[in-house]
Amino acid sequence: MEPHGREPHPSAALHATERVDRRLRQGLGLLLSLALAIIIGVLLLAAAEQNRQQAGYTLEQIAVQLSQLQERLAGVALDYAVWDLSHLAIHRPDGPDLDWLEVEMGTNLHDNLGIDLALIVAPDGEILWEVDKGEILPPRQRSQPLPAALPGEAPTATFLRLDGELLVGVAAAVQPESDRHPPASEPHRLLFAYRMAQKPLAQLQATTRLDDLRLRASPPAQGEQLPLADIEGTPLGWLTWTPAAPGSQMVRNALPTLLVTLAGLTILAAGLFRYLRRQTEASLANLHALQQTQERLTDQQRAWHALRDMQLEEVDEEAFIAALLARSAELLDVDDVNLWVLEVEGKRLVCEASLHRPELVGQSLGGHRLHTYLAQLRHHPALVTDDAQNDPRLAGLNPYLRQQAIVSLLDIGLFVAGELRGVLCCEDHRPRRWRDDEINALMGLTGLLSQFAESLRRREVELNLDRQLNHDEVSGLPTLHGLGEKTASLLEQGECQVGILHLKGLTQINDTLGTAMGDAAFHAVGRLLSRRLASPALAGSAARLPANRLLLLLPGADSSLRQQALEDLLEELDGQEWLGAQQAVSLRFTLGLASSPRDGHDIHRLLQRAELALDAAREMPVHHLARYEPAMGEWQARVSRLERELREAIAEGQFRLYLQPQFTRDGRLHGAEALLRWAHPERGLLAPGAFIAEAEHSGLIRPIGDWVLEETLALLAGPLRDSPLVLAMNISVQQLRDDGFPLRLAEALERHGVAPGRLVLEVVESMLVTPDIRERLGALQALGFAIALDDFGTGYSSLRYLQELRVEEIKLDRAFIEPLKHADDAPLARSIIALAQALELRLVAEGVETEAQASFLRRQGVDLLQGYLLARPEPLEAFLARVSEHR
Repeated sequence: MEPHGREPHPSAALHATERVDRRLRQGLGLLLSLALAIIIGVLLLAAAEQNRQQAGYTLEQIAVQLSQLQERLAGVALDYAVWDLSHLAIHRPDGPDLDWLEVEMGTNLHDNLGIDLALIVAPDGEILWEVDKGEILPPRQRSQPLPAALPGEAPTATFLRLDGELLVGVAAAVQPESDRHPPASEPHRLLFAYRMAQKPLAQLQATTRLDDLRLRASPPAQGEQLPLADIEGTPLGWLTWTPAAPGSQMVRNALPTLLVTLAGLTILAAGLFRYLRRQTEASLANLHALQQTQERLTDQQRAWHALRDMQLEEVDEEAFIAALLARSAELLDVDDVNLWVLEVEGKRLVCEASLHRPELVGQSLGGHRLHTYLAQLRHHPALVTDDAQNDPRLAGLNPYLRQQAIVSLLDIGLFVAGELRGVLCCEDHRPRRWRDDEINALMGLTGLLSQFAESLRRREVELNLDRQLNHDEVSGLPTLHGLGEKTASLLEQGECQVGILHLKGLTQINDTLGTAMGDAAFHAVGRLLSRRLASPALAGSAARLPANRLLLLLPGADSSLRQQALEDLLEELDGQEWLGAQQAVSLRFTLGLASSPRDGHDIHRLLQRAELALDAAREMPVHHLARYEPAMGEWQARVSRLERELREAIAEGQFRLYLQPQFTRDGRLHGAEALLRWAHPERGLLAPGAFIAEAEHSGLIRPIGDWVLEETLALLAGPLRDSPLVLAMNISVQQLRDDGFPLRLAEALERHGVAPGRLVLEVVESMLVTPDIRERLGALQALGFAIALDDFGTGYSSLRYLQELRVEEIKLDRAFIEPLKHADDAPLARSIIALAQALELRLVAEGVETEAQASFLRRQGVDLLQGYLLARPEPLEAFLARVSEHR
């Protein structure tokens, strides 16, 4: 039988199977490779998109922060530029007022508002003054001029480069805030600036969390960048950073897993897709969060500008606070917003306003535990908590928090002039996390409230200044400035008289009965004077002048009737008991008159000549009234010449130190009193009596006294270093009133290396009734100095003063031993000596001129003797020779 055909070979089937299998594996490998390539491609594309979105978000965040920084800077610049006091202080004819700069633009501007640099710029671009980190500096040579292109009228922020530093600044024209002052034709400008490389850059780094955010002068070759251009669009610098790459990180995390095994491709792909989906959802969530943040920032900026407009419109305080509370609640979506004000003592908070709980207004919070809460706000102006009732910082407020069921709290300190004045408090009954933009928004609104309070304070100060400028509260009379229009009118109309009425005795009332009684007496004088000047014979006006003086303004020419009326007025004033019968005190009145137009045409010349007449009136035996005569000007010229010569003497070293020795009872040299002499180039050697009164009147007694101190200490530290001798020197009341005198004295002692016990400071006893002098003497005693009362018994000393002050030495005035020239006893001297011995005080008798006086004083046990009998004042060389003889 014939076969139907051949059977296939097993090996061929195997090879066919292998081929199919190989092709299948190859196809599967290719498929897997293609799938892997597609997956990797998709992964890389997703990573690139995420990197791009993150880079855009970072760039937008930086731009928003820069915009907020510029707006804050513009607000501060506008506050200072559009202000009456700025206008007056900066546009002064003789240049800006440095005192004003110190108070308003010194450390307050840098420490509280963070302004790094403030410039006062002239219309031609010249920098007149600068305030660098709170330090006021004069104009200086700069390596780089101020850019010519600066913002004009509107305070627009821009970037500029000055002295190599990149600044963000705002320039605003200085102009008055009110219509009371005309604007300058060419106003100066205020330029406020932050240094970009310092605080702004640090804030951007903190906000964006970009540690490598840098400020560069040239664009980088790679990395993200943001040009910072000036007002003309020219880039001055670049912010550069390495953008965050979350997508690249994702790829780096996923690739090792993909390369480990192809077998887990499905699982890995599914996980990868899920991961990508989560990343996409996260990106969408981030975008959604960014959109919400932008919307909140827009709302916050809109609210800030609305409140700022209300502030510029000078609305009343209640309306502004109500609007601020409402805006705060709307922006933060909180249950209630309250404003608490810190009492003057700083120990209690009083509710000033509440959005939803008016019953809280007027209630107070206090107690010793409130200190922790207030200290926290002073250290960091924002207090944030989502568990208020268990927060240890709020332990002092716990009863209030529990009563009001408050869970979350956001409190911002309200600072005015650098001091904590209150708290803006946002309260919520729900637990919540406070976002950074919410905290920043509330801090911005609180800053507006601080500016509003400061503006109110400035307006109040301006009103007070205006009132003080035109009216004197003590006398109840206008000031010379307040009487200005009437004065100008009288001088223009024709003849009139200007008088200066001096009140003698007010200082004694202030020292003995207190300044309140002195003010009451002055007020009574003002009332009586106003009534008498209204009489037909005088028909004048009165005004307060500096010191204890009053201005009399009398229209018309001088006449015998007016002369009699003025004499009657002085007689009546002298005879008054000004504080009533129980504390009757009398004052002595002196009047000097000058006439217009005979003695002058302007008020200042008339006042000057009335002052000269006043000096002559003090010498009048009756009525103490004098009119200006041309001869009076010669005396004033002599006084002026003496002051000028004293200044030359200080500058040219014409003073000499003389010493009058002091001896013990047994004749041993104990020390000396340092005395001043003036080697006048024309008048020879002058004693202090010839010039000391003018030195005290002109204030030159302070530098003269400092010279005597330095010379005395140099003598103790030099030729007398190895001797036990003690030197005494007089100090004036002006030196004691100088707050820096004790410090200068201590520094001089340390510089010369002299022990304080070797220097005795002599003061006249009449100083003791001067306010605060005893406290100042006590401070000198605390440094180790011995205090001596000079001319004891001739002033106002009493046993009470000696007991309170505990002086170490008293000097018996020569007047008490003068009777010993003609008698054998001096009872008053014996009494004072007994008093000194009872109080264990060292007693120095000065003015010893006869042997009888010396014998009496030795018998009475006086410690030290000084006078012409023993030794006259002698030059330094003669005194040193005497010291050598007594060794």
